Amino acid sequence: MSKALALYNRDGVSNVSIRQLAKDVGIAHSNLIYHYPTHEDIVLGLHDLMLREALELNTGLVQNDSPLKSLYETTKTGFSVVYEFRFFFKELQYICKAFSKVKEVLRQVEKVRYVMYKKVIGDMIASDLIRSEEFDGEFDDLIVRIKIYSDHWLESSSIYDDLSKEEKINKYSYLLLQHIYPYLTDKGKDEFKRIQITTTKPH
Repeated sequence: MSKALALYNRDGVSNVSIRQLAKDVGIAHSNLIYHYPTHEDIVLGLHDLMLREALELNTGLVQNDSPLKSLYETTKTGFSVVYEFRFFFKELQYICKAFSKVKEVLRQVEKVRYVMYKKVIGDMIASDLIRSEEFDGEFDDLIVRIKIYSDHWLESSSIYDDLSKEEKINKYSYLLLQHIYPYLTDKGKDEFKRIQITTTKPH
């Protein structure tokens, strides 16, 4: 799968045929389609690999006393995986239109991601880092904005930035954290300032 990932990252799913993929991977076309009959099966396999890698990396992270610090660290880890599987996010709209099963998997994963963010926000409220909601659904809307940002920061960066992988991950992880800032209490803002972040500021 690593060779398929490299090819998709280089040329994009929409520009790679099954025969070309088999040739680049170095196996017979018939052997490839026996295991992965369609492009959709390959993309699903890579998406599953991406999720497992993200889970493994996050499991290995040291948990911080501060939910805010933990959010930043898990964001950096997640964005590093996004970069590794960047073909998926650069062609997200095409992939979802072309492969209905992939789109459905994404919708299921988003439900899990929503629960995760609700827990993070709840932990930060309990720690007096974030204020309570001022209207019904306020934090649900925040999670939607974070979802949109998380799915599309890489594509925007590929247009507007001339940065290394590490610089991009640091910059956009920090920008995601800023989505939380308007909701922080004074205690939360103090914690935000204590998070030491090396990042390239937007130009």
